[in-house]
Amino acid sequence: MKKRYLFFTIMLALVITFSFIESNVQVFFAAETIANESQVRVVQQRLRDWGYYDGPVTGYYGELTKAGVIRFQRKHGLNPEGYLGELTLQKIGINVAPTATAVSFTGDTPYDSTIIRRAQERLLNWGYFDGPVTGNYGPLTTAAVVRFQQKHGLNAEGYLGPQTLEKLGIFVPASTGQSYTNNADLDLLARCVYAEARGEPYAGQVAVAAVVLNRVNHPSFPNTISEVIYQPYAFTAVADRQIYLTPNQAAYNAARDALNGWDPTYGCLFYYNPAVATSQWMFNKPVATQIGKHVFAY
Repeated sequence: MKKRYLFFTIMLALVITFSFIESNVQVFFAAETIANESQVRVVQQRLRDWGYYDGPVTGYYGELTKAGVIRFQRKHGLNPEGYLGELTLQKIGINVAPTATAVSFTGDTPYDSTIIRRAQERLLNWGYFDGPVTGNYGPLTTAAVVRFQQKHGLNAEGYLGPQTLEKLGIFVPASTGQSYTNNADLDLLARCVYAEARGEPYAGQVAVAAVVLNRVNHPSFPNTISEVIYQPYAFTAVADRQIYLTPNQAAYNAARDALNGWDPTYGCLFYYNPAVATSQWMFNKPVATQIGKHVFAY
């Protein structure tokens, strides 16, 4: 009986001791981490969600949390010292307090949370991303971007540069110096959509507008909507003068959707109807997708 009592007494003492260490160890590690208590809670929750940590979410940076951080650091190629420094917080996707020296992981992309949210939505819809759509550019988003870049032949560095955004079909006028608020540009783009793709599915109409914008952003083509559309031999609708037909509301809507960033072609520069096209040169272009009667190619 005495042995059993002694055993339980020792075990209780150990539990109390380790609880005290976990709850008060922040005193010892605070100098090694730039995260505050609320950020440590977020770290613990994310590490739990990702399978690196199985302790409680307390906000205290103790041995259990440190072990989880070390596992995370090893997995992501960081120095496994176990402290929440600048790089580790960035990889976890934590916005560091303004008084700290570290910055948000969004510092690795020139775009704000709105653009990041749109990228997350596209990546989620296309099966590259399985995290929450938050607008925060953290490790889950980085991994999804890397997978997307690898799939599309881009430099798989994990950052949202202009080429990656173009492939995602996200149109950011500020990134190219272009501004498409001109009503004449909208009207001309809608005319092109109507002349080239009326009768096509709505996504196919948006896709035609997106091809025009992709050309505007590409160094091999002119840099305005009008110059792209009126480039010699570029669009059948110009040659047969259907460009002067009055577009319907769907064409205007499709033009606006493309201007707002929807690109169902994933960055294509060409399209054709294989039933009527005769250009062997066009047939040799890498195909991305087909929408309605049009094949879209890079």
